[in-house]
Amino acid sequence: MELIFANNQDLSNLVINLLLNIFVVIIISKFIYLRFNNSGKKALNEFFFTYNSAGLITFLLCFLLSNVKLDLGFALGLFAIFAILRFRTETIKVKEMTYFFVVIGVSAINALSNNNTSLAELAVANGSIIILLFILEFVISRNSVKKDNSSDSK
Repeated sequence: MELIFANNQDLSNLVINLLLNIFVVIIISKFIYLRFNNSGKKALNEFFFTYNSAGLITFLLCFLLSNVKLDLGFALGLFAIFAILRFRTETIKVKEMTYFFVVIGVSAINALSNNNTSLAELAVANGSIIILLFILEFVISRNSVKKDNSSDSK
């Protein structure tokens, strides 16, 4: 068995997709989540750390294991680990859990894109997620301001 130090094509795919993933996850966590959610600075910083760490680990797991043939038992084992971690942690709001799922999903999309997927396609996919999150947050925050103003006038 020959040990290969580096495959330039795979390494460049890793670096490009990793940088794209880090960029997208930071936009989602810093410029959308932190901007529109005001539930305490300490909690927000913890979620910022969690989202970025989970995004990186998910990306690397998916990217590095994408060429490995995994059987159903291994996949179920990974799912079980995540489920146990979820039930062993404190309960978090649905919105924070949704952002966590979005970050994991974005990281998996970026990692599992193959050579048939262009960078433009990835940019459109990631951009659509970012735009949708921004629009939803903007609409939600705008509606909550309207509700607060209408309840103040009563």
